[in-house]
Amino acid sequence: MKQKYTIRVSDIEINVISEESPEAVEALVSLVDRKMREVLDGAHCSKTDAAILCALDYCSERIRAQRKIKTLESQLMLAQSTVEELEIENEKLRAQLPGMGGIL
Repeated sequence: MKQKYTIRVSDIEINVISEESPEAVEALVSLVDRKMREVLDGAHCSKTDAAILCALDYCSERIRAQRKIKTLESQLMLAQSTVEELEIENEKLRAQLPGMGGIL
């Protein structure tokens, strides 16, 4: 169920609506607030600039994560294909075993 929250990030108060639990919202707000403060401490920029830099950083991390997921999915598909090929080869070899009647 959606709930309304009043949050504060980098001394900016804003109302948001979320289906997340209060604990999840607080954790997210804490993370964003910490990131904003890190940017503001490291660079002399406005809060708007800091928010944009945080958003760019988040998007960059997300793109890297998506690429990594695609790579891992490709590797998994290749591994599954290899396992299937090995299972077929294994069955062929079992059928060729002398005196076993093809059954183990």
